[in-house]
Amino acid sequence: MKTDNEQILKGLLDTLVLNVLTQGENYGFGIREALHQQLGADADVVKEATLYPLLHRLERRELLISYRQPGERGTPRKYYKITDLGRSYLRTKTAEWRKVASLLERTIFINKD
Repeated sequence: MKTDNEQILKGLLDTLVLNVLTQGENYGFGIREALHQQLGADADVVKEATLYPLLHRLERRELLISYRQPGERGTPRKYYKITDLGRSYLRTKTAEWRKVASLLERTIFINKD
């Protein structure tokens, strides 16, 4: 059974991955590297074992599409591209995360000196 933290993280990672893809099409390792750059010290939340199932799930939900293209060494890479549905989903989720962040700032994170 998943913990509450794992469920929250799953929803956040979906949003982060879709956000990376708004910057352009990318392949799995490239997405992971972009997330690592954005997350810095918190990059350990993006594990390879988590990322690829997440990409497949987003594809099944038609939030992104994939295609193969030859890589630098000739081996085809699977690239991902955000869909219009994915962009709409990202806008909705971003608004939800903003609301959560605002609620936390006004309540729990408030400076109580």
